[in-house]
Amino acid sequence: MLSFLHIQNLALITQLELQFKPGLTVLTGETGAGKSILLDGLGLVLGERADSNLVRHGKTKATVTAEFDLAHAPEQQAWLQNNDLEDAHHAATCIIQRSVNADGRSKAYINGRPTTLGKLKELGQQLIVIHGQHQHQALVNLDTQRELLDRFGQLQPLAYQVKQAFKTWQSLTQQLRALQAAQQDAQAKLELLEFKFQEFDKIKPLSGEFDQLSEEQRTLAHANDIKTAGLQTYEQLDGESSAASHISKALGEITRAVTYSPALAQQQLRLESLLIELQEIANELYHYSDNIELDPYRLDEVDSRLGQLHALAKKYHLTPDTLADFYQQLGEQRHSLTHQDEHQLALEQDIAEAHTALLKACSRLTEARQTTAKQLNTSITTAMQALGMAAGRFEVAITPIEVNFYGQDKIEFLIQTNPGQPAQPLQKIASGGELSRISLAIQVACAQISQTATLIFDEVDVGIGGAVAEIVGQKMRTLGHQRQVFAVTHLGQVASYGNQHFKVAKQSQYNETITEVRPLDKDIRVKEIARMIGGIEITEQTIGLANELLEQANQF
Repeated sequence: MLSFLHIQNLALITQLELQFKPGLTVLTGETGAGKSILLDGLGLVLGERADSNLVRHGKTKATVTAEFDLAHAPEQQAWLQNNDLEDAHHAATCIIQRSVNADGRSKAYINGRPTTLGKLKELGQQLIVIHGQHQHQALVNLDTQRELLDRFGQLQPLAYQVKQAFKTWQSLTQQLRALQAAQQDAQAKLELLEFKFQEFDKIKPLSGEFDQLSEEQRTLAHANDIKTAGLQTYEQLDGESSAASHISKALGEITRAVTYSPALAQQQLRLESLLIELQEIANELYHYSDNIELDPYRLDEVDSRLGQLHALAKKYHLTPDTLADFYQQLGEQRHSLTHQDEHQLALEQDIAEAHTALLKACSRLTEARQTTAKQLNTSITTAMQALGMAAGRFEVAITPIEVNFYGQDKIEFLIQTNPGQPAQPLQKIASGGELSRISLAIQVACAQISQTATLIFDEVDVGIGGAVAEIVGQKMRTLGHQRQVFAVTHLGQVASYGNQHFKVAKQSQYNETITEVRPLDKDIRVKEIARMIGGIEITEQTIGLANELLEQANQF
């Protein structure tokens, strides 16, 4: 619930601090006093669009801070934790701050941490729901009526399943259309692809083959030179009068000298190591050279193969080392084109299964909507009759339509205002007063099942009065037993049922106009309700009537 609100330099408000309690809180005041400014301020902390015009003239920034008590709101606490926005020391408290600069830029904070407007709006929708006086304008929209029915029955999970099933079916259908369109020129593509594939298939280039053949060609082309160089080097290293023989003689000399001079032992070891290394190199060269064969036939084969690879690469503007990859791609494309029928059959099977799943999801949603519609019919009909429409009857008409993103139901609210007359769509209700009362009945019915802790009714009682206004006050006070309710009202009968009463007034001081909001004690509250009943002039009669209304409300 909303427990504290601080507003600074917002429109006509310079500085304002308000403490709120559970139950029904009413806000009253003359037209133009600035009641809407409070809702504008709340709108900012709930993620509504910031407007530089909200900043008080002559000031650089407007700030709104709202504190919420989440002691009985575990879902909202969990949301804060999941988004790393909780207050570690006060898990049951959420403080939202929004500032708007005169240039239109704004900043938002949740529990002191910067946040995005999207996150702010997501949280705000869980904290407060505002029912406005122009709500009936949106209620005539069929999409709004469908959403309201689903929300009343808490059918959002079923509606989400339908949306996902429809997306899957739609995506598969689009894939099939694309495949069918591609098949129109597939034959021409296949003929060209087949020609290319056959050319490559004759040669069958292998991955890494070109580099291996190029190295082998160089070896075969210079085999005699390599063999001669290897054997000559062997003779120079380990033949007669070779490097090894000279080092061997030197080693003999140094070995005898070590007997007389142990200091030469290190050089003796190094010569021994050098002799061994030379002999190993010589042996390796001998065996390598001895194994090289002069094979002109193999050289011809390698030259021919490399010629084929070069010619194929040149024809298709490729490098020889990429021929194998291109050959593989041709094979895959050829397989895809020659197996399109199989792909289409598989896709058609997937579409059939997806459509069946979609229809099942739609059927579950339709059945749930029909059950919910009966409950909504009873709830709103009862509320309409309590609001002075004795013959009023509400009905949700559900008619089948072609399956779409929202199911296969057309949802339409029908109203019967007079006995003997057929029910007609809500948008055809001519009387503004009737439409206001119907809208109020719908909002009250939906508020009763709302999971949001705080509800705000902004002058939703426009167009009603007398006994009906008293019933509206009673319903709002009853709602206040379950959750926190705010009512902005011009009706004394409604205001008398508030557990807490604030008056919004406009004052002029120091050549400036400011809006003030003050909590009312009992005596001032009586005068305010008397003003609402009788107008500018407060009489003993209106004072007496105001007292009666308050006493009656206290006994409710």
